[in-house]
Amino acid sequence: DPNGDLLEGHPVLSPVAWPLAYQYPVHKMGPDYLPETPPEQPTYLVVYRDRKDEVKFLEINPVTARLINLLQENPEITGELALNQIAEEMKHPRPELVLEGGLTALQELQRYGIVLGVAS
Repeated sequence: DPNGDLLEGHPVLSPVAWPLAYQYPVHKMGPDYLPETPPEQPTYLVVYRDRKDEVKFLEINPVTARLINLLQENPEITGELALNQIAEEMKHPRPELVLEGGLTALQELQRYGIVLGVAS
């Protein structure tokens, strides 16, 4: 269901989207930008094909990367359960903020076609 509830349903990821993690910001590197040392934080990307079948890159944060990984590992998990698990893993003092931010991330991923909708 492309219009289903991303928290109550099981978010379905596009089969042409891949979450990746790199030590360097590979999507920014080129002849004018070749860092000598890696930054403190890894770079998290989703490589995907858009609706025009063009390859795109979306930089994401570590929490969104974890969310995508959880959804890939367990297609039966609801968006809410995945986000609650992340809040527990983070020992976040206000889990409702993780839920709120996670819903926003799921909605953004859906706009890009990385999340296709939900399965019930």
